[in-house]
Amino acid sequence: VYLLCLHHQDFERKFDVDDPFVKQDLQWSLFSNETFEQRFKLKHPLGSTEHFGIYGSSNGVLCISDEILKPKSRIHIWNPTIGKYRTVPLSITDDTKFGYIALQFGFHPVVNDYKVVRMMCMDNKAFAVEVFSLATNSWKMIEA
Repeated sequence: VYLLCLHHQDFERKFDVDDPFVKQDLQWSLFSNETFEQRFKLKHPLGSTEHFGIYGSSNGVLCISDEILKPKSRIHIWNPTIGKYRTVPLSITDDTKFGYIALQFGFHPVVNDYKVVRMMCMDNKAFAVEVFSLATNSWKMIEA
């Protein structure tokens, strides 16, 4: 079991959080769950650690996307241990009218499938929910 951490390359260095170069020196690593020792340095699948957030993890698989979600933000499912990722296809939903978007990620053991849940809300409180299935590589709108 490992812990995923986004950290500064120099653990001992004291730095100013307002320093624009601090973010450039960040890296992803896996640490031992027992000793907290760094085990593996990871290469971010999209090349940069900046502007990405983790929206869930299950069985060591992560869902990452833009730090600030937008209607056409790309979603990626990443297995850092084996270094592979898949980019989720864009939804067919006309989501340009939604102002707030949230993501969740998990594993459905009954159907043996990873799922991404995307919730979208408008200012007038109307909302939509859709689910992406990794097994079928497709989105499904959840009706009210």
